[in-house]
Amino acid sequence: MITGFNTDVPHEGKVYHVQTEDKGRDNPVVESLVYAGGEIVTTRRSSYAELAESPGYSESEVQRRMEAQHQAVIREILSGRYDPDGPKPFGYNIVTNRSLDEVVHDFLTKEIGLERIHLEMEEHAALRESTAPVLRLRVVAEASDRPVAGARVLVKLISTREKPRELFRGETGPDGCVEASFEIPRLEGSNAAVLFQAEAAGNNAELKRLVLRSEI
Repeated sequence: MITGFNTDVPHEGKVYHVQTEDKGRDNPVVESLVYAGGEIVTTRRSSYAELAESPGYSESEVQRRMEAQHQAVIREILSGRYDPDGPKPFGYNIVTNRSLDEVVHDFLTKEIGLERIHLEMEEHAALRESTAPVLRLRVVAEASDRPVAGARVLVKLISTREKPRELFRGETGPDGCVEASFEIPRLEGSNAAVLFQAEAAGNNAELKRLVLRSEI
């Protein structure tokens, strides 16, 4: 049995309780619930069907995904995402004689240039050969969960039979998101995975998903 995560997160005079658990290989979903005052504030669910169906399934990988989602939700709480009035606008508590460009540059240097970035896939859909998925990817600063605009995103196919093949190239928008549309070819008996890579201000992040064989 995979152990879940439970964390109390104090923020702005409230205590949020974050609970993350695995629903099991027969229902491959990682679920995070956020409580405040005994009520559910939000729910985050992500599927790991592609992992559950693959020969490389391991509980340690499920545990890693659980922890990553749990920490991402905690960062969202601390960033003010679930505050009654929503997250505070950038610069709301800044008193300075510097220009806005200088403030933004300093913020980006601290937030992105010195900290790692994190690449997220909004839906952990199974990837199969001979399909054309459209996936929404998001790049955030790891410590604060703020969106990273202008991050370069690459999607590559890596396999046991050929050199890595680029499937998609794009940049994130102001919300830190990019819609990646690409085609996964027929594998012709080879094993393959799709590699998602992001780069911003000298920092890199990546995700890897196995490609499943067609059921036909």
